[in-house]
Amino acid sequence: MPNIQQQLAALLKRIDRPGDFYATGTLDMHPPRLRVEGVGTIALPLLPVQASLLVEVAEQAPYGRGSETLVDTEVRRTWQIDAARLTLEGQRWLDDLDALMPRIAEDLGVTGEVEAELYKLLIYDAGSFFVSHRDSEKCPGMFATLVMILPSEFSGGELIVKHQNREVRLDLRREDPAAIAYAAFYADCRHQVLPITDGCRLALIYNLFRRDGGPLPQAPDHDSARGALTQVLSQWSQVDGRGEGQGEWQGGDRIEGQDASQDQAKWPRKLVLPLEHAYTEAELGFRKLKGIDATLAAMLRDAAAASDCDLHLAMLKVRESGWAEYCGRSRWDDDFEIGEVDECVQELHNWRRPDDSASSMGALPFADHELCPPERRQDIIDAEAEFHEATGNEGVTFERQYQCAALVLWPRGARGAVLAQGGLDVSLPWLSELLAATNAAATADAGSPEPLAEARALAQAICADWPAQDHARHYASRKGQSAQFLMALHRLGDTRTMIDFIAQCIAAGGYGEQDNPPLVAFLGELPTEHASALLDALIKGNAQRDPSACARLLADLLARKPELAGEPAKPAAMTLLDALPTERPAPNYHGAPQKVTPELVTATLAALDSIDQSIGEAIDPTPAKPPAVHLAQEALKRFLYHLEVYDPDQILIPAALAVQTGKAPLAASAPMAEQLKEAMVARLRQRVAAPIEPPADWRRPAKLRCQCTHCQQLGRFLDSPTDASWRLKAVKKTREHVTAEIGKAQCDLDLKTETRGTPHTLVCTKNQASYAKALRQRAADSDNLHALLEPNGL
Repeated sequence: MPNIQQQLAALLKRIDRPGDFYATGTLDMHPPRLRVEGVGTIALPLLPVQASLLVEVAEQAPYGRGSETLVDTEVRRTWQIDAARLTLEGQRWLDDLDALMPRIAEDLGVTGEVEAELYKLLIYDAGSFFVSHRDSEKCPGMFATLVMILPSEFSGGELIVKHQNREVRLDLRREDPAAIAYAAFYADCRHQVLPITDGCRLALIYNLFRRDGGPLPQAPDHDSARGALTQVLSQWSQVDGRGEGQGEWQGGDRIEGQDASQDQAKWPRKLVLPLEHAYTEAELGFRKLKGIDATLAAMLRDAAAASDCDLHLAMLKVRESGWAEYCGRSRWDDDFEIGEVDECVQELHNWRRPDDSASSMGALPFADHELCPPERRQDIIDAEAEFHEATGNEGVTFERQYQCAALVLWPRGARGAVLAQGGLDVSLPWLSELLAATNAAATADAGSPEPLAEARALAQAICADWPAQDHARHYASRKGQSAQFLMALHRLGDTRTMIDFIAQCIAAGGYGEQDNPPLVAFLGELPTEHASALLDALIKGNAQRDPSACARLLADLLARKPELAGEPAKPAAMTLLDALPTERPAPNYHGAPQKVTPELVTATLAALDSIDQSIGEAIDPTPAKPPAVHLAQEALKRFLYHLEVYDPDQILIPAALAVQTGKAPLAASAPMAEQLKEAMVARLRQRVAAPIEPPADWRRPAKLRCQCTHCQQLGRFLDSPTDASWRLKAVKKTREHVTAEIGKAQCDLDLKTETRGTPHTLVCTKNQASYAKALRQRAADSDNLHALLEPNGL
């Protein structure tokens, strides 16, 4: 059995010509000067007073029935003015009309020159209409009718055109007063004008004809191809994995299931159909497609709607780069050929829905086997490459890009899998749209479960396709995507998927501080046993990497769910305690150190103190007895003992101040808070009491690591009690080396370079930077001591 790409390619070849039974659009034309006998020049947009004058000089429009011409307002209620009583002036109008004819001919699938002959002016005032009918041939060679709606204000009056089993409803109203809407359709099409509900609709009617004397053009008949397309897409849609027992998708393909044939199991998740004409991103839209592209889009739009498939229009972009080879006789020839592709990015972006509204989906990757027909890959291969000649140790390289518009299809039941495969930048915005649609449906009391069911299916697919690599998970967390997904799952009420996501992704290292609010909200609603298990998994998986975030999670969750405090939260607390750093944090594989923050101290003490108290009360409820365990006490000992990790000025003092000002989860009255405060007060008092004296002479402390000749000279200068400055005349490399060593040792020196003479001179002048720094530290210590001793004075 041929795969779906081959079947669609064969069907598309059956489309022998572009076009459809109707054409419609909007023109920013130069409106004509319209003169009407008995009224004069008509202002555009049409004025109500002139609409009344036109009705006065017009006649009731008749209709034909067999050989008879009748006037019956039950069948047709409108007014007409014959072309002989009209004058259309303006060269630009005629030029615009001539330019429109080829476009209409292409949209109708007509070859050869098409001309337009003015037939009449129709005035549809309020209540006017025309029931379904066919136009008769009004002149030799006439095959179609063109309706042009001049600028006028009205409502209602939609044009319905039917051909065989198809029907379109065209709204020809335009808000722009300079815009002229048009619609053309074959004469054998049945059509009707719905009643005008307000205002007045002013329409110029043209007969479209050819003078070549050949057979009259007929509407393109694509019904058989359209039906076959619908059938193939319906088969595809039934193999999309929506129902139970239909197998599972693997990568871009399916594996065989009990309801899918072996051939169908290999059909791709989505299809990408590149278009023929060139389009820019700015002009991309279903209504702006040309020729065969427009025909193909119209057929696929109908077939997709009938087969439960999604259809989008997007820009297809391919970027390739790699190394190239010289193909001339010497290496100086300018002729190269592509050697090997090192990097290839294939993606779809700039999405448009069939109604031409934009979608917030990001770039979606596609694979070669998803192209239809498959030979379109050759167009990408044939794209012109840009070569870059060898530089240094790098050989000749190349880059090439290919871009075109494409129609993109996938079964609606596989939408979640397709979007999830595209990555979080694609799937999460779509999930947000579905949630908004779900809320709108609930607000309107629509009672439709479709947006909610689709959102849940997409959420499950996102969870299954969440990035597996550690660095990708951390990146998703830092971008807030993990938190966004957690909040979406919580809003959906999808407890099972949320538990799976937390256990498989968040607890496995893809976690950050911004994930805490949705985690606390969700875990706070779970039964204690389940919340305890997930909390323990979260802390175990992340405490070594981000202890601060874990401590805050534990503290906030215990505040939200007090029944967790005690034995249920003890395993997580013990894990956090063991993970508290006792050595200076080393950079992780992202290049960033572990996060040690004042909040780590306050949140850890708050959480562990709560657990201590709960366990102590459970063992002996007598308030006078201390708790039986001392997790918080052990944590405080680590903080106060390992000052190289928990720097007092950066970590511990700010933590104590946060407790005093109520900006920390730890209560100021808690015993741990009092002990932390006492330790910091003692340290500050000791430093405030230490004397600070300005330098007695020009000696300046320094610990120079380098012992080269110039650095030894620098050391002797720093140790001299009488020398205030030192001049080093040396080459640039030497001056830069000495400058770097001065910076590493934080010497009390001002530096400048004298450019007079060669080589230049580095001038080093001693200052009192260390003394000034000590004074600033003394002032900060005094302020902090005052704040800790008198918090209400802040």
